[in-house]
Amino acid sequence: MITKFSVHKNPFVGLHFKANDALALVPKALGKTHTEAVEKALEVPTHAISISQSDLLGIFMAMNSNGCVVPSFIEDEELAELRKKTGLNIATIDSHSACGNSILCNDHAAVLHPTVDRHEAKKISDVLGVETYTHDLLSKISTVGAINVVTNKGLLAYNEMPEVELKKLERLFKVKGNVGTCNMGVPFVGMGVVANSKGALVGTHSSGYEVQRIYEALFGD
Repeated sequence: MITKFSVHKNPFVGLHFKANDALALVPKALGKTHTEAVEKALEVPTHAISISQSDLLGIFMAMNSNGCVVPSFIEDEELAELRKKTGLNIATIDSHSACGNSILCNDHAAVLHPTVDRHEAKKISDVLGVETYTHDLLSKISTVGAINVVTNKGLLAYNEMPEVELKKLERLFKVKGNVGTCNMGVPFVGMGVVANSKGALVGTHSSGYEVQRIYEALFGD
């Protein structure tokens, strides 16, 4: 279920990919061998897209099985291609360009950066088909999507997250989870891990201990 991975020797795989339980989105420049490796690890087909001609899909996009949220500067052709390839509901927002860093979601809930306003929170709720909640900042870091990874199976949380906040997120997302790091101590696990309910990609610099913690958080019973 866990595959070590890098993109052009960059172990921060969460910058480049976004996945749900039905598909994975990959950069257009990703080669065939790497694309096949993503499909094997996550057990889903891949679709190659770009956002504003960038391959930083993990930063710019939040996604669950119902829809995805992207920044308003996505080009019209890219937006049309995204709709056609995924069949998902899509919303664009203005206030946050790094949607993947500002929104943490699965098919049960979405937790938002505290500066997302009520109008855009409603738009996010509608397109993802879930209730939205404001991140309460007990972890002192507002980019909730950058410091956590959640699927419909588990939650990999920020390593210094207080227990009370971890339990709250478990209730909202309806999963069990645990804290952890990646790439030899990096606490921003959203940047170093890509996962769905079937598997995960982790940065190649991640230690055996970190991989075990990631497995327990995302796939443990």
